[in-house]
Amino acid sequence: MATHRLLASTPLTFELPGSLVDQIHDCQARLGLKSASDVVRRAISGFDFAGFQAPAREQSQISVRLAADQKRALVKAARQKKVSAGELLRAAVEALSDGTASGSLKTGPRVAVKKTGVAAAKKAAGRKLR
Repeated sequence: MATHRLLASTPLTFELPGSLVDQIHDCQARLGLKSASDVVRRAISGFDFAGFQAPAREQSQISVRLAADQKRALVKAARQKKVSAGELLRAAVEALSDGTASGSLKTGPRVAVKKTGVAAAKKAAGRKLR
């Protein structure tokens, strides 16, 4: 069973954007503090937790099914890149969505996706009417 004393000395790890890490280092230098932990301790000691309201997040959670080999590849790549599988999944979907990557439902070689515009769609529609 963990004691309060043990918990008090246990490090906490957080993932923060680089801009916030820069702010921590700036505060450390400006306030003459010895470490990032000192900055965080000072920030927490003066923070109004009662008045805090979390900002609305524009995220949703979904569940997807992946073939076993796709899941293994995703997890392996995440370990190699030292990021979460979710981070890689978001990057892959964003790349597919903005047209910078291609993919298919089958695993295997990538298939190029041809970009089409409004003119190409009208031309294709015209061919169907003939």
